[in-house]
Amino acid sequence: MTQLYGKEAKRQVANELGRPLTYTEGRIVEEEGYVADEYLDTKGVRTKGVGQTGDWIEKGFPAALKHHVDRARRRVPTIDGLPEYLQAEMVQSEYRGDLGGSPTAVGHFNAGRYEEAAQEFLNHSEFTDPATSPGIKARIQATSDAIRRYGQETTQQVTQVPTDYPQQIA
Repeated sequence: MTQLYGKEAKRQVANELGRPLTYTEGRIVEEEGYVADEYLDTKGVRTKGVGQTGDWIEKGFPAALKHHVDRARRRVPTIDGLPEYLQAEMVQSEYRGDLGGSPTAVGHFNAGRYEEAAQEFLNHSEFTDPATSPGIKARIQATSDAIRRYGQETTQQVTQVPTDYPQQIA
């Protein structure tokens, strides 16, 4: 069984799809890796391709991705208007099951409380478990960091006044 990760996995999946990967697809493939043959993952679950399990083994990566994008849209209705880096992290997080596993963080995000959402996202049993692999912790941290970055960018946009803004006449 050959497991591919990072750029090798992205190259293989792009070749199989016959097209370049989108940024979001690339993030997921980078994190999940790619295995052409069926195998049992670390939890004993039948897995194949880009971390596909259950019915998704036969349906393929594009169908699995669409399903998870739709789920992320239901959780975060504004996702399509978010910056690409944040969309990608939210979808890769949904693909792994972390976004749905943190309804409090999603609630904070949807209410515009981005710092609280970023902090709450790290309040995750796997993130705080010393036995969790560094790769999984890095994925959870990446989503938290993207939420925090978005919050900082949003705050800067709201609080910055253009230098050519006319002064109010008293």
